[in-house]
Amino acid sequence: TLREKAHDNLAAIRTLKKLEGENRDATEEEKALLARYVGWGAMSAAFDWHPPPEWKPIAQALRESVTDEEYESARASTPNAHFTSPLVIAAVWQAMQRLGLPKGAHVLEPSMGVGHFLGLMPEELLPGSQRTGVELDSLTARIAGKLYPDSTIFAKGFEETPLPDNYFDAVVGNVPFGDYAVHDPSYKRPLTRAIHDYFFAKSLDKLK
Repeated sequence: TLREKAHDNLAAIRTLKKLEGENRDATEEEKALLARYVGWGAMSAAFDWHPPPEWKPIAQALRESVTDEEYESARASTPNAHFTSPLVIAAVWQAMQRLGLPKGAHVLEPSMGVGHFLGLMPEELLPGSQRTGVELDSLTARIAGKLYPDSTIFAKGFEETPLPDNYFDAVVGNVPFGDYAVHDPSYKRPLTRAIHDYFFAKSLDKLK
């Protein structure tokens, strides 16, 4: 249920805070807790000023578990923080392999969440690969960093992330969709008017 997912989110946040407080990497058991974080996209009730009675304990626990800045960042992410099914991710990677993506590739995930596309990358593609991820929400990006410490992860918006053009072998992921604009003066207005168009355009520029 959604409330069960919310409790998983809270457990992941507490695990992250513990790891950061102790300044160490996650154990395999802790990674299993972190990987269950799915964001708050379908659970915006946790951020209501007056949440429904069944959400009040979760809303209070969330407020007590994060800083004001983290809270606002998580709340702002709710329109696009949605979980992608492992079946979908596996199909995307199968398509990449059929298209000829070799091992040792430079891969970008521009809206990574906690990085399930990176986590489900086929083992035969992993040797020598370099993986880069971008995630706007601070908590989510930091969880991804603990899950995939060998990857380069930027905790900022895609429009603010300095990435070289003509560099990556592949771009994978589930980008945000919506008819709202992104501010990036380096792109013409038709490409920034809808966020998904912007992600496609910039991703294409980053590909070799």
